[in-house]
Amino acid sequence: MTADSSSTLQDIFKAITPNSNESDVEKKIVIPLLLTLGYTHADWQSQVVILQSKLDFLVGQSDSVLLTTPYLIIEVKAPNKNIAHSVWQINNYMRRAGAVLGLLTNGYDFRILYNYEEKITQIVEYSRTTLINQYKIFHKILSKKTYLHYTATLYKNQQQIRLHFLKLISQTVQQESTLGFSINSHTSANQIQQPSEKEMLLPETHKEGKSMIITVFNNKGGVGKTTTTINLAAALNKLGKRVLLIDIDAQANLTTGLGIDPLEDVEQQGKKDISHLLTDPRTSVEDTLIHKQWDDVELDIVPSHIRLCDMEATLINTPDIDRILARKLKKYRHKYDYVLIDPPPSFGKANTISLMASSGVLIPTQLAHYPIRALEYVMNRAIAVDQYRDEPLPILGVAVSMYNRAATKVAQSMTNEIFNILSKKPETQNVDLFPQNTWIPNLSIVASTPNKGYPICFAEFDNELSSKDKEAAQDAFDCYMKLAKHLILVTQVKEQANG
Repeated sequence: MTADSSSTLQDIFKAITPNSNESDVEKKIVIPLLLTLGYTHADWQSQVVILQSKLDFLVGQSDSVLLTTPYLIIEVKAPNKNIAHSVWQINNYMRRAGAVLGLLTNGYDFRILYNYEEKITQIVEYSRTTLINQYKIFHKILSKKTYLHYTATLYKNQQQIRLHFLKLISQTVQQESTLGFSINSHTSANQIQQPSEKEMLLPETHKEGKSMIITVFNNKGGVGKTTTTINLAAALNKLGKRVLLIDIDAQANLTTGLGIDPLEDVEQQGKKDISHLLTDPRTSVEDTLIHKQWDDVELDIVPSHIRLCDMEATLINTPDIDRILARKLKKYRHKYDYVLIDPPPSFGKANTISLMASSGVLIPTQLAHYPIRALEYVMNRAIAVDQYRDEPLPILGVAVSMYNRAATKVAQSMTNEIFNILSKKPETQNVDLFPQNTWIPNLSIVASTPNKGYPICFAEFDNELSSKDKEAAQDAFDCYMKLAKHLILVTQVKEQANG
């Protein structure tokens, strides 16, 4: 980052204020940025009609017959708008236009996205400060020079180049080094090292190791436990993690929340479910798995069935039943990065089986008196089960769901109450309340999407939803992504501490 570039960007950013409008951002931020990236006015079109709406900027629609889709599209919002709520919109534009890259900005925040086979991945997000400090990376990803290198080699094999280019961008962002994209017209397609589809840009890459098995646990119903489990799983998968979900609740809310009907899709199809897994020694995890996919999210699910509610006596009378799930999961612990278990809101046998199989406990709660009062009982239960295990059962933290953003005074009061509860026992004094940016807002779209059978990130594809609903869904899923990232950090720390 040269001093001249820094000064230029600072001057550009001074041109608008938080009270500026969208047109100001386009004229005073985006166009000057495009010029610093080496483009001329002839390289872009503005107000392009797509999806019966007007796309703000379409960049790189060259006259070359080698390129039939735009290189970059830019969607602009006013400074007072949260761009996280408009990701679904630029995703749709990128899919429809076939654009390679997307830039979403309100003049203060900048998100760069990548399109591969209509799967949109966020590459990186900058604030003004980080963009100034890391402008060299920003320039190398979006500049006209890179665009020309890209188009010059596109005829070799368009899909090969997209995959290779994405891997290089990923390396640039993660290592904060130069792009190194130096393919020229003499480059042979055979010289291009092709990453597999699984090596798409993701914050984390798969590493062989034991999965983290987490029981999402609260005996108080109505605190968003199952909804948190579903959307946390989707967010973890978006971050490159292989995820298995286990529904061990006879109500089967997780199962139906993922679009699986226990009667039609399990019983009538002659498939096995959690009840068979727990009571039949011959039934393996693989025998029960149902694989589901929504766009780029893929999850494996062990479904539940109402018959489980009649099996409490059977479970109690079965020798060593507490360790049955732990034993059956053992051979699959290298197949998944995270296994999330959704138990019933009770202290029954199914609950004990879940905790005995787990390597950690995540406690979701609502910022209200009764759910917080229940925290003490939940943690006492986890501590009690820990006494019967060979390995420790850490409480990974307390996650907030159904958060009323307007009730700041109530939130402060409730968080103080949580800290008071956590400080009561030595075993819970190091348990953290997850940071506020991970708290899931109390939005109607969060509660309604499980009834539709998909994670909330898939709401952008639901044509029955309004634009306002899709913005709310994106808002909520952005929080789930932050929750997932924080959980990954927490579990990595726990793994390192355990050697």
